[in-house]
Amino acid sequence: MNYISDRIFRIWAYTVSHCFLILRSPQLFEDVEGYSNATDHNVDIEFWGVSYLDLPDIFRGVKIKELKQDVPRRLDKYLIYKGARIFELESEENLFYVVAGGCRVGKNNWVNEDRISNPGLEYREIIVNT
Repeated sequence: MNYISDRIFRIWAYTVSHCFLILRSPQLFEDVEGYSNATDHNVDIEFWGVSYLDLPDIFRGVKIKELKQDVPRRLDKYLIYKGARIFELESEENLFYVVAGGCRVGKNNWVNEDRISNPGLEYREIIVNT
């Protein structure tokens, strides 16, 4: 799994009870500076089965890859969980990590909703799905 974006993402929602995390790059509307076809939609990066996260609250551009080797030692203990996968997020030359069961990146135009508040929502387009 590899995903690269130059958009700005924020921690949008996290729920400990459901182990679910959403990072969102919000859509821009026509009357906002920077609006274009590339910004007329939200991009959500969602992780499920989250058992560890080490993230800032905002990313100015992001590269995500799943690590299958060269895992930082501090994350070794999470590999004992069945289905645990290590995702490395790079932003502004810094590395951050999420240990989760999977990751999905999708486009949508939801204004006040996300898949934590309404799990039945479907993405307009799924960019990446692990």
